Amino acid sequence: MKTGKPTRLSEKLNAELDTIRQDYAASMASQLESFRTDLTAIANDARHTIESDTRSFLNENRSLFETRTEQIRRWLTISPWVISGLIVTGIGSMMAVSWLWTVLLTRSELAELGLTRIEQAGQTWLMLNPDSVALSRCTLAGTTTYCIKIMEK
Repeated sequence: MKTGKPTRLSEKLNAELDTIRQDYAASMASQLESFRTDLTAIANDARHTIESDTRSFLNENRSLFETRTEQIRRWLTISPWVISGLIVTGIGSMMAVSWLWTVLLTRSELAELGLTRIEQAGQTWLMLNPDSVALSRCTLAGTTTYCIKIMEK
């Protein structure tokens, strides 16, 4: 019959080993519970960080996307007018340059021929330089007409 205390050495050793096993099992259970708690806290913190970063990333990109969309919408509204204005300005400037070029060439050619152009009272007069130009009559294709003869210098 056994009393509460082991009498034999093997029983004592078995009882001590059993106590050590129980202490070790309790320690392991405590460590596992602590590890589980720590791991759960780490996972929750990571999840909150990821959610927060994702939310701020989406907010920034949405703001950027909305800004770009507004710029595109504004350019689509303005660009036809800008393009039309540029085309009209280009055509107008080409016409003005062409007209100025023609006027300059015409005046210089007239001056080279010894003619002076005078515009007065809605009429245009050509004055002949008697030293280099003479007005004469000539026949062209069987028709007599007035001609300007330019004398070579």
